[in-house]
Amino acid sequence: MTLTIRKSVFLPADQTTVWDHLTRADLLGKWFHPASSDLVEGQPYTLLSQKDGDRMCWGTVEKLSPKDHMRWSFTVGPLNGTMTTVDWHLTTAPGGTQLSLEHSGLPEDAEGYGLVLALDKGWHGFLGNLHEIETMALS
Repeated sequence: MTLTIRKSVFLPADQTTVWDHLTRADLLGKWFHPASSDLVEGQPYTLLSQKDGDRMCWGTVEKLSPKDHMRWSFTVGPLNGTMTTVDWHLTTAPGGTQLSLEHSGLPEDAEGYGLVLALDKGWHGFLGNLHEIETMALS
C-alpha cells in the first residue's frame, strides 16, 4: 500500500469555474501558487513561490479531462526529484462542485514523514483558500 493524502471540499461554484481555477495561470496564483503558464496536457508546469518567485513545485500535466479530472506528476525540493502523483476529481454536487484531491506515491519512510505532514497541511490550507475565494464570489 502506498502512502496517499486524500482531501475533499465542496465549493459553491460550477465545475467550469472550479476547473478554471485549477488550470489557468492567472487564477492558480489566487489560491495556490502562481503558474508560469496555463496547464496543458502533456506539458511541463512550474508553480512559483508567492514570496520570492522561486520554483516551488513542478512536474508534467499527465491528463486533462476538462471539468472532470486532471493528473499531474508532482515534486517539490525536499523530494529530491522523486515524482509523486496528484489527481484532481470534480463532480457536480447540489449547489456547486465537489473537488477531491489524491496525492499518491509519497515517501513511506520515517525521514519522509515530516514532508508528508507538511504536504497534508499545505493541501488543507490551499483547498481552504479556494473555498474562501469561491464563497466570496457569491457575496
